[in-house]
Amino acid sequence: MTVRNILWPREQPALWDFVQRVYGPDDVEMVAAWYGTTPDFEPADCFVIDGDAPGEIAAHAMIIPRQLQIGAATLPTAEVALLGVLEPYRGRGLVAGLLDAVHARMTERGDALGLGFGDPTPFAGWQYDYAAGLYLTGFESGIDTDLALNAGRWDVAHPYERRAADRLGVSNRHVEVRRFYASDLPAVQALYAAESERGQYLVARDEATWSWQLAYMNRTGRNEPDDFLVAEIDNRLVAYARLVTQGPANWFREDDGARFSVIEAGGDHPDAIEALLKAIARTAHAFAADRIDLFVHPQSAFMRHALARGATLRAFTGAGFLRLHDLPLALYLLGPALEARRLNSRFVARAYHLVVTTEHEQAEVFLGEGDPEVVEIEVPSTALARLITGWYGIDHLAVGYHERQADLLRVLFPQRDPKIGLADLL
Repeated sequence: MTVRNILWPREQPALWDFVQRVYGPDDVEMVAAWYGTTPDFEPADCFVIDGDAPGEIAAHAMIIPRQLQIGAATLPTAEVALLGVLEPYRGRGLVAGLLDAVHARMTERGDALGLGFGDPTPFAGWQYDYAAGLYLTGFESGIDTDLALNAGRWDVAHPYERRAADRLGVSNRHVEVRRFYASDLPAVQALYAAESERGQYLVARDEATWSWQLAYMNRTGRNEPDDFLVAEIDNRLVAYARLVTQGPANWFREDDGARFSVIEAGGDHPDAIEALLKAIARTAHAFAADRIDLFVHPQSAFMRHALARGATLRAFTGAGFLRLHDLPLALYLLGPALEARRLNSRFVARAYHLVVTTEHEQAEVFLGEGDPEVVEIEVPSTALARLITGWYGIDHLAVGYHERQADLLRVLFPQRDPKIGLADLL
């Protein structure tokens, strides 16, 4: 068994044959739309094992470069994708060989974390564990179109509506809702980054990634010109929403019934969110869609407004699994986010020397200035990955730290609801 890099694009036909045999004919077109086209694609990130027949690929795995955003910090991450083995070659240890090659490449690339989706079984033994939510189920939040059509209209004589409007901060500013243009991208990027810093989207995107993603959705028929809406107040873009209006948004579960969906939203201006929800409802009504599925974070401003109009909130989602690949690098890059959390807490006047130990590595970071107090935490690498994303809070750990430092560790590693947006999985 020899693991080698794919010869791209020369081996494209062999790869499409492999994808069809492993995943089915319906997935070939989808994979062909993105494989080799992503901004950071390199054949050195793609690994194959030859089959017995001439030109046959028996097994394949690849890395998709990601950046996971934790507060203001971004951690280079390798998503392990298209990991599979043809049926006749299973049980021969090919997955282990591929993952060894992938992890060696992650070290070369300088990745702090590994990321995987789908069946966790092939990743057993490599310290991957669930640490991020995904919009991959048929149980997403949603709102009836008739209810959403009431957005932007408040009856001040009705006590509930008056209190809801006050709670949301609605001020009835004039809002222009229009389609997205390429020149809007910097403003939309800033809104998305703000949502990510709040912990509502885990995958950071640069301009190249944004541009590629939109082009990919166009190629796959999931992005019509009016499916990306922005809201302006006084000629300033303050909110946006992305839709899939004609077909399943979630290609992982095309049988889930969702046919009109909001797949992403950013911004928190109350009047802009109300105007966006109203415009989306009108579009859904025009498409005769009785329901709008909401693949947006449960703590987002968009969801707050939808709930005020009668949306149903479903907390259950699928999950992605992470691997802590390089603890010293991860803790070093996480340092600014940890420091920002300390500065915005009651521990602002103290300095700390944080020492983190797993079963494989140890790393340290200094927070604040002056004579530091040593803070030690010793946990399995799987638990530490969950602490980093916020999937776990410190109270999920029964041991591994001194109880008198628990309050500080709750500040440094707050429990959140980290999710990877559906748009990053399309």
